[in-house]
Amino acid sequence: MDVESKADISYLRPTVTPSYTEIDLLITYSDALKLYVLHKTNKILTNSRQGLTRYLSSHKLFLQTTCDRCYTQIESRYLDFNLDKAVIAAVGISSERLMVTDRDNLYQMNSYFMADKTNLIVDKLDKTRPFSPTSLELPLLPKYRFRDKKHFLEKIKTYVLFS
Repeated sequence: MDVESKADISYLRPTVTPSYTEIDLLITYSDALKLYVLHKTNKILTNSRQGLTRYLSSHKLFLQTTCDRCYTQIESRYLDFNLDKAVIAAVGISSERLMVTDRDNLYQMNSYFMADKTNLIVDKLDKTRPFSPTSLELPLLPKYRFRDKKHFLEKIKTYVLFS
């Protein structure tokens, strides 16, 4: 099931350093639960192993990143913790949202990896010219398939042309 379909989501803001990521999972008046993820090894450290075990029994964690310049957003699948080995398994992508503009249009592409599909919406930037947005359901088109913005626009315009 996609992360987007979950109604009860809280977002935690991590502190990212060159070697690790620190996340305050729970803060109360008398205590705090911290999680540290080492970038090179995916090893985890915590200030309370028992507290982390309790927390993970009722919460699922995933990663989300958003580019403030281009508004691209990527969400991971739920993180798979191995508490015995103190490590997080490799992370897969759950969804991507790409937003690209050219002179005339805004292209919004939402890719859902677990459903193996992409939804594309093409909307005119100039709202004075009559045009209803084009909406297409496509096979999965992940971001890595496009070399750059020019290549993205060429491929998407081809899909729109032949739809």
